[in-house]
Amino acid sequence: MKNDHKTTGSVQIKTTGAPDVLEYQQVDLPRPKANEVQIEQQSIGVNFFDLFYRNGSFPVESYPAIIGFEAAGVVKEVGAAVVDYKVGDRVAYYKTFGAYTECRNIDQNEIFKLPHEVSFDLAASVMIKGLTVHMLLKQSHALKAAEVVLIHGMTGGVGSILSQWAKALGANVIGTVGSEAKKKIAEKRGFTQVIDLSSEDLVTAVHSYTHGKGIDVLYDGIGKSTFETSSSILKDGGSAVLYGWASGMPEIDKAQMASRNIKFAFDALNDYWLYQDKSGKALTEIFDLLLNGKIVLESPLVYPLNKAVHAHSDIESRKTTGSVILKP
Repeated sequence: MKNDHKTTGSVQIKTTGAPDVLEYQQVDLPRPKANEVQIEQQSIGVNFFDLFYRNGSFPVESYPAIIGFEAAGVVKEVGAAVVDYKVGDRVAYYKTFGAYTECRNIDQNEIFKLPHEVSFDLAASVMIKGLTVHMLLKQSHALKAAEVVLIHGMTGGVGSILSQWAKALGANVIGTVGSEAKKKIAEKRGFTQVIDLSSEDLVTAVHSYTHGKGIDVLYDGIGKSTFETSSSILKDGGSAVLYGWASGMPEIDKAQMASRNIKFAFDALNDYWLYQDKSGKALTEIFDLLLNGKIVLESPLVYPLNKAVHAHSDIESRKTTGSVILKP
């Protein structure tokens, strides 16, 4: 007879704070309940809002808590009432708290079968980021061909997907990066209008690229250090989309935007109806773009699960490009 409990390595927080509040330790793992499956996780996604739960910007219901929202792995055991999954199935999930762990139990309605052509690493790299981009391009502003779009942080996890998807839609993409090395990465991907904010003036460069006409759309995940200046080079009637605040929350002058007929969008992924749907159907378009080469991403940066503190530190200090995953 199988034991009712075993242990598994997990990263917990017992309080909020700097990356060093992340603690790797063994925790108790019971047998799955009737409606649950037990997953041996192969790849765990790291997203910027994981940092917000860790540092206290977003509330955690109780401590100790295992953070993280997406992962991919293999079913190791199924509960008595589970009929759609069997041991050995490749599965993935997003929007379910508690991902920073080697093995976990999860409700069968919160996972989906991962297509065989999609690797565990790719799934963990793009599910939440891809859904974020889907929201930005389909809901926040329905991007149209030939529109001039400014994308901040175009080599980041979301920015890499956003810039390439926008280009695939026929938009005229201008992107920003934070270093010469990241500029070279963007140029290697085929982007010719790349601004290194560490050495170039944003307004001057954008006016040069647009011949003084400005931009139609702004996608800004940086916030305070970029939003106000970027908004000033929007055309009247344009769209300003704020989806993150890595440098702090900017002050939004809604009256001034209204006077220029600028649409301001600040959509929350958690409220996006396709993110609420855990079946994975919204990911089909994203996976297709990746598998067909419309979006080409570098291999994700991989950190061992027990080094999650280093992953968070490197993201906060902007040492990373592209996606970051944890490996049990």
